[in-house]
Amino acid sequence: MSGKAGHRGWGWIRKRSSGRFQASYIGPDNVRHFAPTTFELKIDAEEWLTQERRAIQNAISSLTPVGSSGTQLIWLSPSERLDLATEVNRETLEQYGKRWIEQRNLKPRTKIHYNNLLEKHICPKLGNVVVSNLKPAMVRAWYAKTLTDKPTYRAHAYQLLHAICDTVIKDELLERNPCMIDGATSTKRTREPVVPDIAQMSVIAGKIEKKFKALVLISAWCGLRFGEVIELRRKDIGVGCEIITVARGVTHRSTDNPAERCVISSPKSGKGRTVVVPPHIRDDIAHHLDTYVSAEPDALLFVPVRGGCHVSDRVVRDAFRLSCASAGVTGMRLHDMRHFAGHQTARVANLPETMARLGHSTQTASLRYQGQVSGRAVEIADQLSALADTTGGRLVISKCD
Repeated sequence: MSGKAGHRGWGWIRKRSSGRFQASYIGPDNVRHFAPTTFELKIDAEEWLTQERRAIQNAISSLTPVGSSGTQLIWLSPSERLDLATEVNRETLEQYGKRWIEQRNLKPRTKIHYNNLLEKHICPKLGNVVVSNLKPAMVRAWYAKTLTDKPTYRAHAYQLLHAICDTVIKDELLERNPCMIDGATSTKRTREPVVPDIAQMSVIAGKIEKKFKALVLISAWCGLRFGEVIELRRKDIGVGCEIITVARGVTHRSTDNPAERCVISSPKSGKGRTVVVPPHIRDDIAHHLDTYVSAEPDALLFVPVRGGCHVSDRVVRDAFRLSCASAGVTGMRLHDMRHFAGHQTARVANLPETMARLGHSTQTASLRYQGQVSGRAVEIADQLSALADTTGGRLVISKCD
């Protein structure tokens, strides 16, 4: 058509008294829909109609099944898309961040951690800022005054904000990431782990309360994280105590929500693993099972003394500190036993085998499982026991997360 309202191949174009062109069409909902603006050139109006028709055809070709009632057309009219874009463009960082966390497939404890960082450390300063208005200067000002005494949490908060802004860019609400501070995603270690020698580790295990001896041995010689070892159950210990299956970990938080105080999920790496137990500690584990663990498959290896879901880290920490003092080791923490395990394993295993045993995540799955596939896991466990028969000096510290 030209000049007047009329029918064309698909849709309508009408020249207004202003000389501009107005485009419209009848949608799948049998309602006439108009372009959100008029066009100076007729060819631009035609292009808009072409894009709209293509969007409808794509929607029709991607019909979504809905139970037994047929299919559902996922299509938004021009006015609905404009309303949605307007709503998104006005979304604050707090609103966007909460939706960002909710829409991701995160482990429960990770989701809790992210929400805590967002609500307590990001939103107080930046929460009311419209995401499309977020500027590098705002981020720098926020970073300069946030968690300055807690560098690890500070880095976590910055990493979360950076990740959220990456998605904002993909949503075409920002052209570049406003998180541009060099080195803000990393932290320097504020404390070096205290790693005993083998003889001292033996004393620590021997002096601790008997009910925690197996906990120390498993942590030190199998490399389990504290949250993994206190979630171990009878069913996770193989026949003859030769194998430990690490399928879960637990995280405890101080919160008003009872459902969030004890969170059990997959291990930190996201995947479980099987650890071959060094022969020299198998009898101690078997004794622990016979003495302290009930017969049910789901019975915890380490029972909380005063109720609760798991043994308290404070209770174990107090007992551990006393046994360390007996061995002449000061300043050692529970997690330092994992550093001990990492170094001992590295003495008898290659890098992929060490990563597999300790449950470290890598970008290459074949590297992670190489040692297990080759059958070296049993040999590594035997060699760890051989190390225990020596009295090596103080070990060089290695980082094991």
